[in-house]
Parts: sequence; structure tokens; C-alpha cells
Amino acid sequence: MAETEDAARRRNIENIYPLAPLQEGILFHTLMAPGSSGVYMPQIAFHLSGRIDATRLRAAWEQVLARHSALRSSIHWEERDEPFQVVYRQLPLPWEELDWQGQDAAANLAALFEANRARPFDLRRPPLMRLSFARIAEDRQVLVLCHHHIILDGWSQARMLEDVMAIYHGQTLPEPRPYADYIRWLKRQDKPASLAFWRDYLAGTPGASLAFGDAGRQPQFRRGEWPFPDPLARQVTNFCATKGVTLNTLLQGVLGLVIAERLGRTDVLFGAATAGRPASLPGAMQMVGLFLNALPVRIRLDPGQAVGTWLRDLQAQQAAAIEHEHVALREIQGNMGTLFDCLLVVENYPVTAGDGLSDIRLDRIEFDEWTHFPLTLLVAPASAGMKLILRHDETVIPEAQMLAFLDRFTALLDAVTARPETPVLELVGALAQAEAASASRIAERHDRRPAETATEKALASIWAEVLKSPLPLASDNFFAIGGHSLLAAKVATRIRRDLGIETGVRAVFDHPVLADLAAHLDGSTVEGEMVVEF
Repeated sequence: MAETEDAARRRNIENIYPLAPLQEGILFHTLMAPGSSGVYMPQIAFHLSGRIDATRLRAAWEQVLARHSALRSSIHWEERDEPFQVVYRQLPLPWEELDWQGQDAAANLAALFEANRARPFDLRRPPLMRLSFARIAEDRQVLVLCHHHIILDGWSQARMLEDVMAIYHGQTLPEPRPYADYIRWLKRQDKPASLAFWRDYLAGTPGASLAFGDAGRQPQFRRGEWPFPDPLARQVTNFCATKGVTLNTLLQGVLGLVIAERLGRTDVLFGAATAGRPASLPGAMQMVGLFLNALPVRIRLDPGQAVGTWLRDLQAQQAAAIEHEHVALREIQGNMGTLFDCLLVVENYPVTAGDGLSDIRLDRIEFDEWTHFPLTLLVAPASAGMKLILRHDETVIPEAQMLAFLDRFTALLDAVTARPETPVLELVGALAQAEAASASRIAERHDRRPAETATEKALASIWAEVLKSPLPLASDNFFAIGGHSLLAAKVATRIRRDLGIETGVRAVFDHPVLADLAAHLDGSTVEGEMVVEF
């Protein structure tokens, strides 16, 4: 009797086990936005030079698929109370060969990226990866790996390429540690202790730090790259080397300053990707699978602290969190809801085409990936130095606002690394007025009075409409009663439209108390004032 398809599938099952924390999060967002093509489907293009035998290369990838169990996993969520993954013993390798010789390779690659994004993976049908090998010339090729993020992280991409090149050149590799060992390691951890750490970490935070707002129902993602200019790249490298601060910490600090400035707060949150490969699990650095996690980073500003000292304190704070970075974000957030709308990713893993192998060279790599966050900042190695990749949902963050964000980020990066002895809040001076304690002191000076002058009353009406709140007092601080940068931009627009006064959003930051802003508008000539839209 012929074996049924279902029986053959069952016989092919190698293992079944639960999902890792970030796998659960990615599954949730994948199911929540099934129409968002390309979300959590990373693509990496390896530009290779040298004469490559495509048949041999495909065979090497087939061996890599057989070596690493995470590549042979499917994801399921309907059959049981908790989602789980099924690992199969054998699966065919999705592989295609393309001939781009004499064609526009850049245009073809862009089209391939777009075509892949339009072909979402069915999580229940493995393998959740596919490969395209395109020949540009006899000695120039591009290899594109597209996969669902739920099975792999960036470090694993690098490990896989090294394995492929070693096998391609006839090397024998030791058996890798299976991904199931990491799932078992997770089960041994003291989750209550880690959750207690995160409760303490977030205790007293003034709430979510939504610098941009919720993602749209039909997001439209855009991607931009900004290479670090050579002088700034050298300045950043020198700062990290001489101040004992990692690049990751520096970028976290600068991003925190930008978000704090946008929200008018001295205590803010954003998300950061962590490697998640535990030192207590031998062989973790050589394993293939999803270890990455996305966790909150809390930034608190001390008005008088030198920025260099502040960054070292931030580094110590984040070092303490490493022991607890395996916890799922949904469990950390608990009933607090979404804590942040911006994610920072620092790509610091080595990518080579094989050590000591001279016939094939990795010239460069290109990334293409979208997350559900309105803004993802990815810092990646470039041919010389590094580059900043910005991925944003333009339904939430228009292009002009994205450019303003980039300008402020790079300006603060330059300021922080050039003047490490500067007090933190001198770099973002408007925050000193925007923080709640300062608002309280200014309110006392104004004696908690209602709006009285014509300009104060007009402003009070504008603020109430923009903030969707009752009429504010003359002594109220815009940022202390719910305002933030985007709403400040709306206020500036309304002032120009309703009061006929040409002013910019900077005026709201510099004069956040209603009476002070009214006095500024009454007394300002406003000639030459720059109107800045975020």
C-alpha cells in the first residue's frame, strides 16, 4: 500500500519544540499584518567576485540546509494552546539561477528584492528561505538569501555563508549544536527573576515613548542610506577607543537624546536589538537560528552630567541587562502596552567568504529588511567605515520629517563625540525647560493663573484643540500636559494660520509655558526666524 502524504510528512519529522521569545513576537506581528509584504522577511545580497561553480555552490547550500535544524523548521499556532515549531529531517533547497550578464545588475537586484517581498512565506510550509544566484560576469556574481526572520538572525546569516564557503572548498566541518539546545537552555532560566529585573528597570518611567505614533494599517516602507563621512567616522572611532564606550552604547545615547528632545522628556524609551547568544551555552556563537531579541532601552538625563560620563553609566546599565535579555518583550511590557516605536539595530557580526580562501572574495553586502516599527535605524559596516540605514513607514513619518530626524541625529552624534565634557542637557537645551520639574518651577512663577491676554487666550484655544484637552492655564507647560514634537509642529502651523504670526516649532520648544510663548509672540519681530517642520 502506498504511503499517504500525511504519513510521509509525519515520518519526516525530526523534532517539535516551543518558540523562542522573539519568534513569538515575530509570529504575532506577522499574523497581525498579513498584507504587509516584506515585513520580517530579511534579504541579504552577497556580492562575490571570482569564478564560482554554481552547481558546486548549490550543493554546498544543500549541505548547510541539512546541517542546521533551524533552517528546516515550520511554525504552527492553531493546533495547540502555545505556538510551536516542527523540524523536518529532509527538505529540498529552494534555488534559482539567473543570468544578468550585460544587464543593469543594480536594477535587477532591486526588482528581485521587490519580487521577494511580494512572495510571503507560508510559515507552515518549510523551508522558510530561498536562494537566488545571479551571474553578472564570468567572475562577478550576487547571491541573494531571502528568509523569514522567525528562523534566522543576522549572525546566523554570517555563519551560514562561512559554512557554505568551507564546504564549497572541500573542508570538513564539525557537527553544529542544534537550535533545540537553545530552547532547552531557555527553559532552565529563572524567568521570575528576569521579569523582576525588568519591572525594576522600568519602574517610574513616565509611560510609552511614542516619538512618531502607531504604524498605519497599510504601511508604506521606505529605505534610505547615509554613509558616515570620513571625518565623522574617524571621530566616532576615536571617541569609542579613548572613552571606553562601545559603538552600540554611543548610538543608543544619541538616539535617546533625539527622542528625548522630540518628546520633551528627560526619561524616554526605545527598542534595541540584542544578540541574545548566551555565554553560558557552549557553542552558541556558532549556532544557526533566531537568538536576537528586541528589548527596551531606558534613557534618563541628568542635567549637569558630562556626556562622556553619562554614556559610561548607560553602558553599565545595559551591561546589567545582558543576563536578562532572553525574556520576551510582550512579557516585559505586560499591561503597559506598546512602550516604543523606534528600533535600533547595530550589525557588528563578521561577514567573510571564508578565511584563507583567495579564489572567492566578498566585495560588499546589501540588506533589505522591514520590521513592524515605524522607524528602524540600522548601523552596518560599509566598504570603508560604516553607514546608517533608515527604514521608515512614510504613512507615519513623511520624508521631510525623516530627513529632519536624520539631520538632528547626525548633529548630536557629532556634538557628543566632539565635546564629551559638555553637560548632557546643553546638547539638547530645550529639554531643561520641558521636563516636569522645570515646568513646576515655572508654573509657580506664573502663579497658576488662567489665560488673560488675547494672545494667551488664542494659544489656549489652539493647545486645547491640538491636545484634545480642556483649556490650559497660562502657567501650563506644553510638554508636561501631553505635548510632544509632532503636536508642537501642529501648534506652530496653527499659530501661523490662525494668528498670522510666522513662527516655527522651535519657539514651542524654547517657550513651552503658554504665557512665555504668548509673550514671545507678542514681542517678537519674527523677522528671519527659521520655520522648521518636523
